[in-house]
Amino acid sequence: MEHEHPSETQSFWQQFFGPNFGYILELYESYRENPESVSADTRALFEAYGDPNTALFVAGGQATPSGQSTLSVAPERIAKAVEFARNIRVYGHLAAATDPLHPKSDSIPQLEPSTYGITEAELSPLPASVVLRNAPAGVKTARDAIDALRRAYCDRHGYEFSHLTNEAEIAWLQEQVESGRLMTPLSADEKKKLYTSLARTELFEKFMHRRFVGQKRFSVEGVDALVPMIQSLSDEALNQGINSVVIGMAHRGRLNVLAHVAHKPYETIFSEFHAGNNFASEEEMREYEAGWGGDVKYHQGWRHEFRKADGSLARIIVANNPSHLEVANPVVEGIARAAQEDRTNPGVPQQDVEKAIPVLVHGDAAFPGEGVVTETLNFSQIPGYYTGGTVHIIANNHVGFTADPEQGRSTRYASDIVKGYEIPVVHVSADDPEACIAAIRLAFLYRETFHKDFLIDLIGYRRWGHNETDDPSMTQPVLYSKINQHPTIKTLYGQQLQAQGVMSAEDVASVDEEINRDLMAAFEKLPNIHHSAPITDFSAPVVEVPKVSLDTLRDINRALLDTPEDFTTYPKLKRILDRRIDAIDNGDIDWAHAESLAFATILQSGTPIRLTGQDSERGTFGQRHLVLHDANNGQKYTPLQHLPGAKASFIVYNSPLSETSVMGFEYGYNVEAPETLVLWEAQFGDFANVAQPIIDQFIAAGRAKWAESSGLVLLLPHGYEGQASEHSSARVERFLQLAAKNNMFIANVTTSAQYFHLLRLQAARLGHNARPLVVMTPKSLLRNVRAASKAIHLAEGQFQTVLHTPSQDAKKVTRLVLSSGKVGVDLTTEIDKREGDFSWLATARVEQLYPFPAERIQEIFAQYENLREVVWLQEEPQNAGAWSFVVTRLMSILPANAALHYVGRPEQAFPAEGSPDVHNAEQAHILDVALSRQTL
Repeated sequence: MEHEHPSETQSFWQQFFGPNFGYILELYESYRENPESVSADTRALFEAYGDPNTALFVAGGQATPSGQSTLSVAPERIAKAVEFARNIRVYGHLAAATDPLHPKSDSIPQLEPSTYGITEAELSPLPASVVLRNAPAGVKTARDAIDALRRAYCDRHGYEFSHLTNEAEIAWLQEQVESGRLMTPLSADEKKKLYTSLARTELFEKFMHRRFVGQKRFSVEGVDALVPMIQSLSDEALNQGINSVVIGMAHRGRLNVLAHVAHKPYETIFSEFHAGNNFASEEEMREYEAGWGGDVKYHQGWRHEFRKADGSLARIIVANNPSHLEVANPVVEGIARAAQEDRTNPGVPQQDVEKAIPVLVHGDAAFPGEGVVTETLNFSQIPGYYTGGTVHIIANNHVGFTADPEQGRSTRYASDIVKGYEIPVVHVSADDPEACIAAIRLAFLYRETFHKDFLIDLIGYRRWGHNETDDPSMTQPVLYSKINQHPTIKTLYGQQLQAQGVMSAEDVASVDEEINRDLMAAFEKLPNIHHSAPITDFSAPVVEVPKVSLDTLRDINRALLDTPEDFTTYPKLKRILDRRIDAIDNGDIDWAHAESLAFATILQSGTPIRLTGQDSERGTFGQRHLVLHDANNGQKYTPLQHLPGAKASFIVYNSPLSETSVMGFEYGYNVEAPETLVLWEAQFGDFANVAQPIIDQFIAAGRAKWAESSGLVLLLPHGYEGQASEHSSARVERFLQLAAKNNMFIANVTTSAQYFHLLRLQAARLGHNARPLVVMTPKSLLRNVRAASKAIHLAEGQFQTVLHTPSQDAKKVTRLVLSSGKVGVDLTTEIDKREGDFSWLATARVEQLYPFPAERIQEIFAQYENLREVVWLQEEPQNAGAWSFVVTRLMSILPANAALHYVGRPEQAFPAEGSPDVHNAEQAHILDVALSRQTL
């Protein structure tokens, strides 16, 4: 074997020849047979430099010295030097000056040569290449190299990337750090620009502190460098061709980022501070009564759009965020993914990760404390959620409200949880702005090179309390005594630049004066600023849905059942799908079949579709089968991605086993791609309760708080079938409690035709002030013949808010039983099973619970002049289900001579029984009561 050019490994081992090299080969053979048979130092040498036999294969096949002096030093000493160097890379962060308030003082054993049984003097005879493969100019000996490594790893940055397993990434990071390029000095102009950014950051905070006394703003002071870091990242990303920078962060420093990164005008921010009036204006009250709530200034997002020099549209987006720390992380990732994808063509949406970059700012207490953080980190390499690398910054101020770090985490660093996801980490002092800029540049360069996440732990402090009305000295007196005496970063950097001769005292004063003039000029505009609600129309959108002919449904059905000639469908599944062949003309359309047909018609109308959830490709209950797997080779085939006439993309993904992050991701995706029908499906409906913050803070309230519209669809399997609490209820009562001002649609449909029409209706609503749609989907009804529909009902019908078949003799009807969902099907099934005269009874199923179809129900009431009893039948307990929601609404429209009754399970602390036998008894009982001739 010949090597034209010796590798780095060869170059290293070629320094040994003669007896020493023979001894090295003997050691390596022992190592190969059993790594434990050699010393730890020797193992480290072989782990670092590989097989010494490579030195035998160079040009011409001759073993050749490297040109350096013959090494007569014992190999063990070489191994110790290599181990010492390796541990500087691994443990150097422990000695780095990255904490402005707590300088490192303790000796770190791993960074002392005595730990390895060598001295500094013993390193001098060794060449630098022993421990540093690409030694910078002037670094000749191993001692020089060790000093260079100390400067790189133990000085202004603390690096952690030894947990990575990709050798190319490790080598790249080492080269960036050890070459010295990372800390290339800034030019004088760059330093002045950095000072100006820091001055704007600090003076903005101080101006608000003086002008809006006692009002919360969640100052960035103490981690001021965060602002120029994000500015630098944003500028670099936009210059490199990325068109969307998507930023997620909680309240700390948010106003500063909005002003100086997202370009939200000062006067707009100032105008959002409370004016101190005791009463709102009449106009504000009218807006509130109409449905507009707004939000506090440090929760609001902002979108800044502008044209770059090449004419392309660029955007800096700061996502809206509630008080729930870190919960916006997956929303930001969803926004970024949607911005990266082209959905305009059939098939799979085409992703370009260079179109958008997500940036997430975290708190040091929330980052290890909130589970949504790790859920979102888990997205980083999952195909359906990958965004090409997120830049994370922990704004680390050593305290979470009043809790010290040891009360909030079990790890040394707040960042330690990322190591399992192989994310590189850099710790840096917030008082070292130039080191901060170097860190953010490294983060961006790594993201662009490897398209993976990168984290910066920005270590500073919090100058004020949790907010500006809080006194932190009550709980952290020692810390805040130190903070109160600590100069600001603006002061420190200004002094540094003056000492360097970059700026004079007059220059510094001139910059400060200009910024203060800008702030004052903005403040003086306040009397002329008038806020009005961005949304005034809170009515439910009304749209027309074009019909689909039977011929079109036949063509679609054939196309969906067509597979490539060389594709072998799993035999059992083929039998299931074959039943759909003649269903259009000679059978019934079941639930999953209707869904596929609906999706196909939506795609042909030009609306993209994204469906995700746990097991959504196949369906939890084995009903969907949108993705087929070749029985012979496992290859996948998705018929909807090959649909003739489709005008938009289709994708379905099995999601990670997570609810909060996945639902948040899909919400963000839909906000950024409002033209797309985005659906999230729970494995079982009650799993949605794990995502309650997304439901409460975004889906239900996002439009009223932030003017953020979403047409996200939640598919929540719901129904009582004896499967106990965690597999029965999607907690429809919780959604109904959140429903107000037409903020969402809530449905519990009972036929496949109704589901078909509902999906098409929701797709038609997109782009027309769309609202979320929550659907209680079936389980047992998926294959129940009573829930299946004839194809003609798909072609000719439309979605009906209430399903009702009028009684043949309306005058005989004295009781009307209203229900919603599966129990209504159970009721009609029970009626058909029983013998007897039921002319006295009428039934109706409320398919749309919100907005409540009061007018349609009144029309039904009017058909029965002798109506005396209206029964609300539900299978959920009385303190759950729809009863609490419908009772007042039904009472307000109830006929004068009729009484309203509840029939269902009694109040319970649990949603459903754990025993199938008890379930069956309870279900039979409530049906018996509903069908009893006795007056209730």
